[in-house]
Amino acid sequence: MGEPSLLKDAYRVGQAVVRVLGDSTKTHEIHRVEEITGRPAYRRLLEALSATPDGRRLLDERPELSSDHVDYDMLRKLPADTLGGAYVRHLDGNKLSADYQAAATRHVDDPDMAYLMRRFRQTHDVWHALLGIGITGHEEVLTHWFSYGQLRLPVSAMIMVLGTMKHLVLEKRWGTLRHSALEAYRSGRDAEPLLGVIWEDQWDEQLDVVRDRYNVRPLEQRWLS
Repeated sequence: MGEPSLLKDAYRVGQAVVRVLGDSTKTHEIHRVEEITGRPAYRRLLEALSATPDGRRLLDERPELSSDHVDYDMLRKLPADTLGGAYVRHLDGNKLSADYQAAATRHVDDPDMAYLMRRFRQTHDVWHALLGIGITGHEEVLTHWFSYGQLRLPVSAMIMVLGTMKHLVLEKRWGTLRHSALEAYRSGRDAEPLLGVIWEDQWDEQLDVVRDRYNVRPLEQRWLS
């Protein structure tokens, strides 16, 4: 990549960061930062996934968490303590659409890398369900502490630093800062690799069973407010 492209990417990232600092709900700007800064990390993730049977299956079948591929009405019929039931209640309770996270990438040309980025975005809300947290600003920051423990993505590092300042320090969420941030990071660090998991195979399984399978520790609720 030549110098003009690097400068253009740096400008785009800086512009996106400023916009997210002003409004942390601008998810499309977070996606911009992720796509531009995450290419080296996603190349490594692709190599790692290609070396495992589950990873190769994921890259071969390319499942999508979207209304074109998942029967969300069926998930709504599942008990709340199943993986699928908890996931769809997270979406419905927060008025979220899985289709938004399935949108095409705009700054990545490699089809395998583009798919993996989309898959990460789509499973972000599955991770919310596994951790047992909502989508307020500080809870989104905690999800990225977990994500950084898992994947070491630059976008998560940025949100950890800037988001922690905005939503934990400036909002004086001292309990969340002292306890939940490191708790989320350690949960992500200690969990099994999750990006290659095909969650669609496990919708009807008990949420606690799935957590135990992948060693995902939900966050303590008392520190989240």
